[in-house]
Amino acid sequence: MVETFSSTFLNNFVLIFVAIDPFALIPIFAGITHGLQKKEIKSIYIRATFISFMILLFFSLVGGHLLVIMGVNINSFKIIGGLFLVVVAFEMVFEKRDERRQNLADTAKDDISVISLATFPLAIPLIAGPGAITITMLISEKAGPNIIEQIINFIPITFAVILAGISMWLSSKLVEKLSMSLLSVIQRVFGLLLGALAIEYVISGIKNTFGI
Repeated sequence: MVETFSSTFLNNFVLIFVAIDPFALIPIFAGITHGLQKKEIKSIYIRATFISFMILLFFSLVGGHLLVIMGVNINSFKIIGGLFLVVVAFEMVFEKRDERRQNLADTAKDDISVISLATFPLAIPLIAGPGAITITMLISEKAGPNIIEQIINFIPITFAVILAGISMWLSSKLVEKLSMSLLSVIQRVFGLLLGALAIEYVISGIKNTFGI
């Protein structure tokens, strides 16, 4: 029982951690909040953490029902969701994701108010982006209708969001101490893990669809 819980927790945590990628938030958050007062920075990372948590909680609770309403089979969602995560993994391995995120953050800083940064681009899509939402829904589907299992399966998501908040909180200090080459290596390793786990979802969806 304990071993099963540990394995499920680790698997879910790796998935959502890679999708959110808290380490990638460090230089981005430090860049878009550079020159702001500490009070403003605190307000932004607290707000971004809370909003992203609520978004992922929403999709964990009702994401499956939305698919039913739209007439989408969960196995079809596994296949397309897995393929989407393969693209995300590809971007991580070849360092395309950070470049896209940074461009998005730079644009947002120029176009909207400081407080709005908490919602866009930090909460959406940098933390609770399409990848994180997809994984949250897939994790929720594995738990089934059991409330206790739903809560247990959401714990890794909560931890990952909290880590994102901590990364933003410590960004100004960490960005000076952490080597960008080290972050790049870590991101590539996690990208490979995400790609492997994404393929598992695709295979599972295909097997269940065709009864293999």
